[in-house]
Amino acid sequence: MKQDKKICYFVSYLLFLVSCFLLLFTTTSCTLQNQNDKKFIRIGYMPNVTHAPALVGINKNFFQDELGSNIKLKPIHFVVGNSIVDAFISNQLDFAYVGPGPFINAVYRRIPLNLLSNATNSGSLIVGVNNITDLKKNMRIAVPQYGNTQDLILRTYLKNNNLLDKVKIIAIPSQDTGTAFFTMSIDAACLPEPWGSILIEKKICKILVNENEIFNGGNYPVTVLVVSGLFAKKEPELVKKILNAHNLSIDYILKNQDDAINITASEISQISKKEIDETIIKKAFQRCTFTNAVNLNILKELAKTGVNAGYYKEGFSKKINIFQ
Repeated sequence: MKQDKKICYFVSYLLFLVSCFLLLFTTTSCTLQNQNDKKFIRIGYMPNVTHAPALVGINKNFFQDELGSNIKLKPIHFVVGNSIVDAFISNQLDFAYVGPGPFINAVYRRIPLNLLSNATNSGSLIVGVNNITDLKKNMRIAVPQYGNTQDLILRTYLKNNNLLDKVKIIAIPSQDTGTAFFTMSIDAACLPEPWGSILIEKKICKILVNENEIFNGGNYPVTVLVVSGLFAKKEPELVKKILNAHNLSIDYILKNQDDAINITASEISQISKKEIDETIIKKAFQRCTFTNAVNLNILKELAKTGVNAGYYKEGFSKKINIFQ
């Protein structure tokens, strides 16, 4: 009898799990999310200067104006880029601003994401206490996340300068690197802006390698705009609208830099719950190039770095059409 009860309990529990899964699927599988008879489009981004096209576009209502009154934009911010990719897997996003590192990772994992446009180039610094030429065996350099854009850029720089075997790369979120320097847990860090500039202005560390010296003279993407492949197939007109808003945002940044800096400082301060000095954001802006032109060759080169790091299988970066 006890065995029968256990079986009944197990079957009931299994049916409960199945019903929960079906409920989750039916409530999240729609292309346009519905809530209180309102349709939503979800867009992911991070509180970085390198994501200024997202911050400005949201603040200036470029995205919402393109979508119109029947569809509401739902911005969702993240701390690290690979979490954005995971959000696409669980169908929590339709569009996102993300670094090429996480995008390459998504391609490798066969997650259906379409590359729509570039957003920002350069905007990454290597900062630390000692000079880069003083690197010693097992010196610790932080990156925001393994396999992210700064990780791949750092590895490329270190390999090109015969330094890769001298350092230990560890993952620490950008916002926590200041504490890591204070506790002497790291010796250097490769960071997206404004987090490098913040540490420099606080005199926690200094620039070891600037945004142009790290890789390809500064002509490398740090942020791109992507869309769910399923969404792109079902809603091509809405994809065009989001892309139009993205282009408007970049154009606004280029023509109204002072206001764009003010907006970016305000948005990052609000999201991170830390007041960011506008003068720091201004310096960070000068280390970024905002453009919608994508350099596919650089993406392939970063993919090759990922292969060398052991993140992807050999031959992955040789698939010529993988980013097209």
